[in-house]
Parts: sequence; C-alpha cells; structure tokens
Amino acid sequence: MRIPKWKMRRETKNHHSLLLPAFRNAVFNEYFGAAISCQSLHSRSFSSMDRSSRRQIAILIDPGDSWGRQVITGILSAVRHLLPWDLLIDPRDDQWRYRVPRNWRGDGIIGAIRDDMTARHVRSLGLATVNVSAWGNADWEWPRVNTDDHVRARLAFEHFRDRGFEHYAYYGPPSQRYSDQRGECFSDVVSEAGFSCMMFRMGSARRGRTAVDEQTRKWLAKAPRPLAVFAADPHPALRLSEICHSLDIRVPEEVAILAGDTDDLLCAASDPPLSSIVLASERIGSESVRLLASLLDGQSVPASNLLIPPLGTIHRRSTDMLAVNDPSFVEALRFIREHAHKGIQIRDVLRVVPISRRLLEQRFHQYLSRTPADEIRRIKMERVKHLLTSTDQTLEQIAHSSGYSSVSQLCFSFRKATEQSPMDFRRTTRHGNSLPFR
Repeated sequence: MRIPKWKMRRETKNHHSLLLPAFRNAVFNEYFGAAISCQSLHSRSFSSMDRSSRRQIAILIDPGDSWGRQVITGILSAVRHLLPWDLLIDPRDDQWRYRVPRNWRGDGIIGAIRDDMTARHVRSLGLATVNVSAWGNADWEWPRVNTDDHVRARLAFEHFRDRGFEHYAYYGPPSQRYSDQRGECFSDVVSEAGFSCMMFRMGSARRGRTAVDEQTRKWLAKAPRPLAVFAADPHPALRLSEICHSLDIRVPEEVAILAGDTDDLLCAASDPPLSSIVLASERIGSESVRLLASLLDGQSVPASNLLIPPLGTIHRRSTDMLAVNDPSFVEALRFIREHAHKGIQIRDVLRVVPISRRLLEQRFHQYLSRTPADEIRRIKMERVKHLLTSTDQTLEQIAHSSGYSSVSQLCFSFRKATEQSPMDFRRTTRHGNSLPFR
C-alpha cells in the first residue's frame, strides 16, 4: 500500500507528530489503518493539484483515548475524497504541549482546546478554528461542536429511573476533560423530575489524586443507599468503582455507576464493568470539518454551539439492578427487557407473573409512569436504534431480530417514535447530515 504524504512528521528537531513515539505509531496504525488507505485514494484524486493549492489543517486532538480516536476518525471520513486537505495530527513540542511547528504554513485548526495555554497558542496563529471541547471560558470566540449535555443528562436519568432509583448523585472531580455544565444539566433534570441530586464538590484547595480520593470516601459515607451516580466520564467512574471496592460498598447493589462517555478499555477495567453513555463522536468530527470548510470559504457559521445528541446507553453490570422492593414488578420488568425483541405481548408477561393485568399496569404506572405495553415498545425501539447505529444489518434483519412482524411495521413505529425514517436516523447519527461540502 502506498503511504500517503500526510503532514505527520517531525517538522523540527523538537516537534513530534502522531508518528512519534513508537507506541503512538502503533495506536495510529491499529485505529486509522483504513483511513490511511482512503486518504491515499484521496491524495490521488487531487493529484493534479500542487501543494500550494491544498489546505493545511492541524488536528489538535489526542488519539490516546476512545473519544479522541473516534472524533479523528469522523474527521478523516469527512475529508476523504471530498476536500484537498493535508492533515497534521496531534502535533506536540518537546514538553508534550500542543504546538504546531514554526515552519508549518497552515490554513485552519480543529482542536479539543482545554486550557488557556493551548488557547493562546491557537489564537496567536490567527487561523480559522473549530473547537470540539466543551471546556473553556466565554472569551474563546471559536465555533464549537459539542455533545448536547442536556440530552446526555436526560439519558442518564432515564437509565436510572427505569431501574427504580430515587437517590441520585453526580460525580465529577475537577478536570479539563469536561465542564461543570455536565453536572449542572444532570442536577436540573433530576430536580425537574421531583428528586434531589447530591453533587461531589472538593472541600479544599488540594486537587491531587489523594485529596480527591479522601474527599470521595467522605462523600460516599454520608450518601443514601441505594444511590445512582452519574460520573462525568469513564475516568472518574472507574476511580469511583475502585473506591467503592476498597470500602466494601457493593456496585451496583448499593452504588450504581453510569459513565458519561464510553471508553471500552476503562469501562471493561472496572469490576463490575461500567455502563456508559454512547456519544456520536464520529459525527462531532465530521461536523467540525463542515464548519471549518465553511469558515475557510468565507461563509458565516452559527454563533451558537452545534450540539450533537448522544446515541444511547450501553447497559453493563455497574447498573444491573432494580432499586424496587416489589418482586412481582421486578420479575415482570426483567421478563420484558429480556424478551421484548421476541415480539412478546402483555399476555406473555402475565403467564410469568401471576397477577391481574390491572394490577400490573398500576405497578408500572407507579414505578415508571408508563404502561407495560409502552415499556415493550420502548425496549424494542432502543434495540432498533442500537442495531441501526452499530451494525450494517438490513431493515429486514433488524425487524426480524427486534420483534417486528414486517419492515413496514418497523418503519411505521420508528417514524411515530422519532419523526424520521430508520435509514435517515442511521445516516444522521453516523455521519451527520448529508449536505454536500462546498
């Protein structure tokens, strides 16, 4: 395979790109190998253009975690075949700070700008810039593409509420990976539903890991049980799980933990594995390319942030419980969640749970504010959404494996629930809208 002439190299003695050091080269090859091949085709497509007519774009995003890799993958998917861009990915100086080389002649930047030092460096370049980080102050005037924290908070609350929790908390120790808004949104959603939300706050100026762990232990000691904790992202979620283990606090029986983002490695490292919100990270990357292309073409872009809704929730063992002391309801709900995709009906539930239909519906209204039939439809629809976004299955295959009698029934139900067709949903959640680039 011909190696494309990407601008990922040492431009000066003290600058490093994604290809250095060796472990980053391995990460890049593992996760972006297919993108390299497509970028080669892209390079050939624009082979008639000399270098001066190609735009030079720096990508200041760390590929060292799942979120960064997925955003970069979205950027590559949007650029290939469509835009004559050369990409400088993850440029660093000898102190491992984001810095573009002095002799780099750039046109634009897409970055996860998370500190004032990086912001000053980017501002000094005077280039068109799109920021994909939610962290930062109001003085940063660049357009942003971010996850919609209100939708994320609602998904987190619904995940816990569906399991019968009444005590809620947000855990987000100070970090540049996320903004305070993430916790504020969750607290607002919980309050609107008539519950209170405990917020983790550092009680001293100390910010090291030891101080955070000490404060976390005190925070857990006064928390009610069972407690549903929404952690800002997989890093604090994993640490909270470890602290619970050290204190003999059972997860999820006493403290259930949901991470606000998905990192396969960190979520699997926890015992038990962490449930998590699935973000549309690749779409964030593709939409950032669209915004930057508009800026480079001299077009106006929206003044407000472009907010991308998450895709859903991955259920793992860290939230695998029902905080309801009602054996009949618990058994009925478990049966529905395990068998809804088989096309079950209410009469099938009543064969498993020997209570009247009227009493069953009363219990569901009491605990979930919906009927058993609503729950069956909801579980089936969530399965359809998951298969649309995570697989290439046909609608016939999805309908068959989700409990629908036909594709037409699936499409009717899906449009009624989401106001769009299944294929439109697949296209927009994977790649953003399908408008052509200028």
